[in-house]
Amino acid sequence: MNYVQDTISYPEFVTFLEHKNFKEDCNDIRKCVERLITKIDIATLVPPLMATYVAREMGTVDVGKIVCSLDDTILSVGSTILFKKGNALQDRFNFLMRRYLEAGLLERLWTELQHRTSLKGGRRFRDAAGDMFFAFSVSHLMPAFVVLLVGTVLSAVVFIGELIWNCLCNRRTKKE
Repeated sequence: MNYVQDTISYPEFVTFLEHKNFKEDCNDIRKCVERLITKIDIATLVPPLMATYVAREMGTVDVGKIVCSLDDTILSVGSTILFKKGNALQDRFNFLMRRYLEAGLLERLWTELQHRTSLKGGRRFRDAAGDMFFAFSVSHLMPAFVVLLVGTVLSAVVFIGELIWNCLCNRRTKKE
């Protein structure tokens, strides 16, 4: 936080740091976030996405009850990829990245990452209801496929029965 204080000019942040009585050494941010989640005795400045990710990985059921964040955007960060001047790949890369972001693939990747993390931390979930988590497999779909197969066979039998009945009725009318 001292590095951030020296690099940006954000008066509210400086005031916040000046009024703090106790300071903890947080060289490993992940361990500080884990401490925030387990002991709830410190406050730290990390992106809410990181805190949510660590909480889900630790197996926290309701992240919103444990981790709260300020709704103010203090600092926004961007990333750049540099190409040599006149590189032929620059236009193609810009086109692909624009399509990638417009299609919402970044949000989809983030959602999948959260889901995967929740499943990893699922062994450690503690819930009052005692819900049990299990992997969804093809065997869980077997009853639906059995009903589908039985329904298809029955409809085929009824269809063949109607064809036979129709042929018998047509023969009777021709004989008369």
